[in-house]
Parts: sequence; C-alpha cells; structure tokens
Amino acid sequence: MKKKVLVVAPAYWPEGSGGTLATYLIVKFLSRTGRFDITVLTGTRNPEVVPGVRYVVDPFVKLVEKRFSIPRLVENRYGNLIEKYDVVYAVYAYTFIPVAKKLGKRVIVHLHDYRPISPSSIILANQADNPTMLRLIIESFKVKYLERRNIKSVFLNIGDAVRTPLLAEWVSEADTVIAVSKRHAELLAKALPTIRGKLLVVYNPPPPVPRIKKEPANTPTFLYLGGESYIKGFHILMQAMKTFLKEGYKARFILAGKYAPRSLKKFERINKLYGNSLHVIGYVSHERTILLHREAWSLIFPSICEEPLPYVVLESLLTRTIPIASAVGGVPELFTLGELTRFLFKPGDFRSLYEKILGISMLTNKELSELISIMDNYKYLPYNTPLENLVNELN
Repeated sequence: MKKKVLVVAPAYWPEGSGGTLATYLIVKFLSRTGRFDITVLTGTRNPEVVPGVRYVVDPFVKLVEKRFSIPRLVENRYGNLIEKYDVVYAVYAYTFIPVAKKLGKRVIVHLHDYRPISPSSIILANQADNPTMLRLIIESFKVKYLERRNIKSVFLNIGDAVRTPLLAEWVSEADTVIAVSKRHAELLAKALPTIRGKLLVVYNPPPPVPRIKKEPANTPTFLYLGGESYIKGFHILMQAMKTFLKEGYKARFILAGKYAPRSLKKFERINKLYGNSLHVIGYVSHERTILLHREAWSLIFPSICEEPLPYVVLESLLTRTIPIASAVGGVPELFTLGELTRFLFKPGDFRSLYEKILGISMLTNKELSELISIMDNYKYLPYNTPLENLVNELN
C-alpha cells in the first residue's frame, strides 16, 4: 500500500524562488517513484501541477503563516484533511506541525532558510560563530531595516521576533528536520540543539537548466542577480565595481533585480564617469536569466549571509558561467571542481571581490575557453544519491 503524504506549502512553484522550486521538484521525484499517494495543500492559486498528484488550493494557508499562527485555526480548518494522511511534509508551514503531531502523524519539516531561529530568516556571515536565537532576534531588527530601508519593517519585525521561539518549539516537535547542506545543518544545530538528532541533510534537486550554447561576449561580462539587497551584498558589489572602474579597467556589468531611484542615479553617474559599463535590466524571468548566461563570463554572488544552498550559484556552474562567490553557507559545498575554488572570497571583503573581477577580466580567450571546458565536467556531486534518504524517511 502506498504511503499517504500531505505536502503543506503556503507558496508553491512557480510562485516564490529557490525553496518553492525545490519543493516542486521533490514532489515530482516522489511521484515518479510510484511509492506515495501525494496531496499538496497550498495557497498558490495556480501551482505547477505534477501529474498524478492532487492539489488542494486554499489562500488561507498563506494567511495562517503570515498573520494567524494559531494551531487551533489550523486544526479546525484542516484537521479532517490531515487525518487522512500518514505523513505531513511541511515546507514553510510551521503552524501545521503541532496539529499534525496532536493527530498522531509523522511530521517531516523541510527547511530552506533559518526562519525557526531567526526573524529575518537569515544568519549573517559575521554571526555564524555564535548564532544564538537571542542574538539573531536582536540583530534581525538591523537586518530588516538595512534590507527594506523603512521604519515600518522594523515595527513589523516585532511580531516576527515574538513568534520565533514558538516556531523553534514547533520545529523541535517534528520527527525529522531536513537541511539542504551540511553548513545549513551545522548552524541550525548550533542555534537549536533540540533538533540535532533529528537533522537530515538532503541536497536540493538540480534545477531544470537547459543546455545552452556558450558564446562569451567579446568584452568581459559579469552578471549580478541580487538587486539592491543588503544581505545579497549589493553594497560590496558597488565598492568592488567602483574600484575596478576607477583603476581604468573595462568590463560590462549586467545588473538584474529591483533598484531604487537613488541607486539608478548612482549608476548614471558612474556610467558618465567611466563609460557605459553598468547595464540595469531590472527584474527578469528565470528563462531569460538562463539566456543571460550564454554571453556572461562570470556570475557575481557577493552574499553576506549564510546561504543554505543558493540555486543561483548552482545554475551558474551548470551553465558554465564562472561563479565569483563569497564563501558562505552551502556555497563551498557546490564547488566540487578544485580549479574553481580560487574564485571564492571572504564575505564582505570588497577588495578580494575586486581582485577576482580583475582576474577574470584579464583572461585571454584561450584561458576563458579552458575554464569553460573544465566546467563541462562539473558534477553536482552532493546530489549523487537523489533524495533516497528522504524516500526512506517518508517510508
């Protein structure tokens, strides 16, 4: 008899980003095994459907996690549904954990960030030595302000801060807690020792990246996808780019994502001083992002937070675009080709980032071609046993 699994995901692909994409790919994989009877409960109105999987769409699922984290509401509305399943697989659905456990269900919580221990969902790299929950709660107010640049987000963070110990308690009740990299699991265990014996590392499935014909532009071309995000290291990138251009070097920087008017004005001033080196393209779809890799020499990923396992870096490796990345979170675990580790740098070190950018811009056509050829052999080695551990947990 097939094991009956209820996947609870407030947001589901194509809505959201890396975590929701991974959830969709995992559901797809589990369905193909033929060993599970799967239903997805989600607040996303038009989820990407996996054949053979049932979908229950209810926008209230999102409201539960955003505003009404009250187990009684979940039990009243979804208790009868939960009763029908053997396993509840929760992704960003913390309020469902105590209800499922009360109803005697096995609960697997799949984490893609640090929300149960941090109101901002992240751990800054400079906090990783001692990521206590109290410290993360206090620092979250600073992070929220620097990320959003408004006082409203600071006040709203009070609610998130109050909820964090409760989320940590609920996650501790789960039977299994999945982390997406060894570093992710390590930091979770440091901040929340009660889950140490329940942690299981399951690397995300590889994203669906089509094989593209690599045609590097004649001018050294760098791709940045983080927008004006503090935690993604936008301020570090700006310092590195300005240093590079002030020194008289030439390159093309393609900047995707959302930018405030003040940043756009800075870009204009820089372009007037040093030529049209910065090209702002705003938000782009995932499909267009893949196409941008065709001509890009390098992806710049200057994040200053402990990224659990960023798909953007993995996509760079799979499209043979040299990743210049800060050594945070699970990023080093993706660098399975030793020749590429020289492009990792210390988070927050703009001088080191500048040197990496300079080094790539100085590559000859032959050297660039050799690096691209080396990347042809890239293997996503951490994922060499696809989700078998998760299959075993579900059984």
